[in-house]
Amino acid sequence: MGRMKSRQFDNLSLSFKEIWQFDKRLIFLLLADVFVSAIRPFPNIILAGRIVDCITEGKNFMQVVTYAAIMYGMDYTLTAIITFLGKSRDYLFTKMINKLDNDVNSKCMSMDYEKFNDSSVQERILMVNQAVRGKNFFTSLTIFFNTISHIITLIGIICVMTILNGWLLGIALIVITLQAVLHYIRLRHDRKYTQDTIEDNRKVSYASQLAKNISNKKDIVTFGMSSYILKKLESFQSSMLAIDKRRIKEGGFIEMATYTLSVAFQILAYLLIGQKAFHGEITIGEFTMGIASLINFMSASSFVTTNIISFNDNFFYIRQFKSFLKLRTKFDRTSESVTLDNIDVSHIEIEFRNVWFRYPNSTSYVLKNINLTIKDTERLGIVGYNGAGKTSFALLLMRMYDPTEGAIFLNGIDIRNIEYKEYQKIISSVNQDFSLLAFSLVENIAITEAAGSEERKRITELLNENGLSERLKKMYRGLDTPVTKTLFASGVDLSGGESQKIAVVRALYKDAPLLILDEPTSALDPVAEHEIFQKFAEMSEGKTTVLVSHRIYSTRFCDSIAVFDKGEIVEYGTFDELMEQKGLYYSFFEKQAEYFKDTLKNCIE
Repeated sequence: MGRMKSRQFDNLSLSFKEIWQFDKRLIFLLLADVFVSAIRPFPNIILAGRIVDCITEGKNFMQVVTYAAIMYGMDYTLTAIITFLGKSRDYLFTKMINKLDNDVNSKCMSMDYEKFNDSSVQERILMVNQAVRGKNFFTSLTIFFNTISHIITLIGIICVMTILNGWLLGIALIVITLQAVLHYIRLRHDRKYTQDTIEDNRKVSYASQLAKNISNKKDIVTFGMSSYILKKLESFQSSMLAIDKRRIKEGGFIEMATYTLSVAFQILAYLLIGQKAFHGEITIGEFTMGIASLINFMSASSFVTTNIISFNDNFFYIRQFKSFLKLRTKFDRTSESVTLDNIDVSHIEIEFRNVWFRYPNSTSYVLKNINLTIKDTERLGIVGYNGAGKTSFALLLMRMYDPTEGAIFLNGIDIRNIEYKEYQKIISSVNQDFSLLAFSLVENIAITEAAGSEERKRITELLNENGLSERLKKMYRGLDTPVTKTLFASGVDLSGGESQKIAVVRALYKDAPLLILDEPTSALDPVAEHEIFQKFAEMSEGKTTVLVSHRIYSTRFCDSIAVFDKGEIVEYGTFDELMEQKGLYYSFFEKQAEYFKDTLKNCIE
């Protein structure tokens, strides 16, 4: 028990610390709310007793009216203060949710592919999202302070007023009608808010999911999209906050108007019931019963017991949130990390030395004893059956995973000793499961909104060179056209082949010394594919290139070819050498020759 109390105290202290660092105003708002909420019932309790005394003693009725006016005046004032505090708190709470969500997004963005692809990490992300959206530092403190406030008020409160006068029925109907009108205005207001924020909500949701979606991870890591996507997210959130601020303010006015009607009704009820009691038309017991029903004792006690449980539950998610942010990844720098300043990236040589690899939580090796050297500016083709280990080879080279055994060297340096973010700068890739962002065409390629005239000219040239000149002409805003309809109804839907060509252009635009193409033409038809590979030599000029492909004829342009089978390199050589061996590569070539007969003829010619 003592240990649990100590842990609860530590968690409470942590919540105070986090809120204080985020915005000190939140602490003062919570403390003020506790004080005002705690004293709010007591003017009713004390002054109601005075009113009863005046009536039983037969004093001047105006004194009863004076006490009632003071009592409701104080209650109205305290409620207005509570409403103001609540709305101010709601706005800051929205900002804090954005901050916590950005903390999680930033952690996801700075997480390497291997760590991010771990199922246990994905489960933790779902867990911390609950902390972000509700069960966090702020809600824990809110529950704590509200519980204290209700405990205080439980000392002497009894319930809200009961109607004891026939005239009150008509007045109640009028008040209910007016409140219904206000409620309708509120619903219409909320409906308009929902409609106005559909696009912004979709943008925030999309940008937020980019950080957490595994399908985007390789491109985010390789092209250094993290900072850019986080900036886009923050800009979307700023638009939402502006609308939220207006909604919260207008909602507060409607709530106060509704409460004003309620107060007006209760004042009239007091006057009518009090007048009847004063003239002896109802008993003092009946009058007292009406006063006693103003406050619901059971509701307050239920609140306390329920929120004590919620209070403990919140801290479980808070601990999950804090531990998640402390997860270590390959992006974390160490004092031994090597930077590109210490490596001549103008001439690179990559060596796989005794590399074995199996995926996390697997006992089967997908790569076995790989020994291979890729010379500077060499074009290496990788072919093999499905599941032979081709993509795994590429993933190790991109350092999405590290070898289980052995090592990969860049210019004699173990790539695990090179700073992870720096290593990604020398790599450009087109992956099988490439992804495009739901932003403009130029943003997808340059990963920035601020591409200058020279950059845009270069992008246009690359698009034209890769068979997208006619498609670009049809785009109503050219390079600034959104490439999907995910965020913008005016966006364009691209075919799989067009999307893949854009991915190729993005890889070429990065102009990194190491180009990795993992099935870069899988979505293209044979003619378009032929056009791409006709320019393969030009595209890869001066770059060390690794081409992974099922299309055997595409490796015809490579300097050397490695044939994978069951995780091993079973053949290695030039195109002519492998064809002369009449082994597995020759068999692949012959099987595909008939299907690609016309294309092969053009390629060889």
